[in-house]
Amino acid sequence: MSFFPYKTENYRSLYVVIEYRLSLMKPLHQLPWMVLALLIYSNQVFAIDLQPGEIRAPKPDSNLLMLSYQQSERGDRYLDGNKQMGDPEIQISQLQVRVGRSFEVAEHPAFLYVQTPIGYIHPEGSLSKQEGDSGVGDTTFLLAFWPYVNHEAKTYFATGVYLTIPTGSYDCERTFNTGQNRYNAALQAAYQAPLIGDFNWTAAFDTVWFGDNDAFGLQRKTLSQKPLHTSQVGLQYILNPRYSVGATYFYTAGGETSIDGVRRDDITQLQRYQMTAAANFSFGRITLQYGADLKTKSGFIEDSRYILRYTKVF
Repeated sequence: MSFFPYKTENYRSLYVVIEYRLSLMKPLHQLPWMVLALLIYSNQVFAIDLQPGEIRAPKPDSNLLMLSYQQSERGDRYLDGNKQMGDPEIQISQLQVRVGRSFEVAEHPAFLYVQTPIGYIHPEGSLSKQEGDSGVGDTTFLLAFWPYVNHEAKTYFATGVYLTIPTGSYDCERTFNTGQNRYNAALQAAYQAPLIGDFNWTAAFDTVWFGDNDAFGLQRKTLSQKPLHTSQVGLQYILNPRYSVGATYFYTAGGETSIDGVRRDDITQLQRYQMTAAANFSFGRITLQYGADLKTKSGFIEDSRYILRYTKVF
């Protein structure tokens, strides 16, 4: 049993601010003046990832403990769909700790959790001269509600409200930060039903709204961002009562940023995937996941993402 996993993985969450001095005619490590705002989510900032088959409504008065370890690597930088010069690498690692409890509202299932990541972000390659960061990330709260539940038909419709608060490490003089220095809020709707035989399918849509970061960069400018929208479709195959596998496709669009009101023409258009294998044991559920970006219009492409997750419901 699982309840609305929040990425941060995506993961949901590391925030990267990179200040370059940019000249299109020079290599990346020599580039003169341009500011790049990089929003790396997993666990957040791109989307709210749901695992295939995991929108099943929880039993009331259950407690949840989830520990998730995520390791990801980002490489080439893209601008307007074109690969840029340089050989950047960004290594990101984090441990997410989540605790929650299920209950009922007007005889409908509901669930509340709080999640905080701890980790590091380390620039390498042509970014190796930049300073990384380690420590606590931003904290996310979820309130999920199931307006429709049909256990006999194994069909569920759920909604979720998320709030992320800036509890993470942040320094405007530092290039990379594990915190965002701003509030985020999100709404999500998800549907799950049997497809055929032992296959289940899942579809979800979410929108993330961002507060301002009023201490962006050395000059402490104001970073704003428009809403970011994500659609996802997942398929799960139940091998037997213990083992299952799944795959999910994500499409994210929107989220253009501006600095002191000046638009940066950096709209996100991102396609990615994630593979999942899960096993249920008497001591809890173990989940292994692998994913990567398929195509991105702007930002550093994620070459790989590995996730190991332990979930215990009691």
